[in-house]
Amino acid sequence: MAIQTFTWRTQIHAGLEGEFSYSTRSASFGDGYEQIVGDGINPEKQSWPMTLTGKKAEILAALSFCREHITKSFIWTSPVGETGLYRIEADSIKAQPLSSKVMIIKATFKQAYAP
Repeated sequence: MAIQTFTWRTQIHAGLEGEFSYSTRSASFGDGYEQIVGDGINPEKQSWPMTLTGKKAEILAALSFCREHITKSFIWTSPVGETGLYRIEADSIKAQPLSSKVMIIKATFKQAYAP
């Protein structure tokens, strides 16, 4: 099955912070020298908390997509313009109906490396 693309518009707002973390290994030597290398072939990981607000029918479709992609990767372009594979972080999905016609969902997009 082909990898799906997340096509809904996410909200960019003040306070939106992506997290870039790195897995490293290091070795310290007696003369104070420390050698640091990336751990594995993909040592950098990105994580983005996303918010979507809109008409209930559209947001319910996005919510369904998010619920299907906790263990499956999807293609998404981050707010810094990098397209890559992501998945929805487990236990990060939140839904809030604002009225009978408007809804908000929040989820964290976590970088992935395999479909």
